[in-house]
Amino acid sequence: MADVICVRDQGTVIQVSHQEMLKYHGCSFVAGVAMAYKMLELALSCLAGGEIVPRDKIIIRLAVNGPGIIDGIEMVTRANTQGRLTVDQSIAIDKEAPDAADGVGGKYYFEVAYNGKKVSLTLKHGLIPSEFIELSHKVHAGTITSEEAIQLQKLKEEIAAFLMASAAGDLFTVVGIS
Repeated sequence: MADVICVRDQGTVIQVSHQEMLKYHGCSFVAGVAMAYKMLELALSCLAGGEIVPRDKIIIRLAVNGPGIIDGIEMVTRANTQGRLTVDQSIAIDKEAPDAADGVGGKYYFEVAYNGKKVSLTLKHGLIPSEFIELSHKVHAGTITSEEAIQLQKLKEEIAAFLMASAAGDLFTVVGIS
């Protein structure tokens, strides 16, 4: 488990910790931030083989519209503001990936490209509690109660702690490297 994710920015090595990602994002979607951290940890390891990659050369496609995931990726790569991050649920239509809690039919499927190589990852099935998905859908539908919102935040924090305590390879399946 890495303590920081390292990228290059104009020749300078930038180290980004999970805590720094949380400071950037805030407290709303902490499970998504943790997922982004672990996904980037594994994807960059697969693509760069120990090399510290230039952040402006990382291209990312997501099949989930998760604010915590997007903010976590942005903190490390600047891919969203620089137009190198795309959210497109259709890229996962035929993929065996768990349904996401984004309220728009997304899946936990990720593609990260660097230097002509691409790694495709899915979150492993069974890691996200069904209660989390159900409560998240209630948020999107505007039907969540205040008690359910408290429970949802508790679940987000539990999921984030679990993800951060786990090895990235135990959380994601590498679907392919091309």
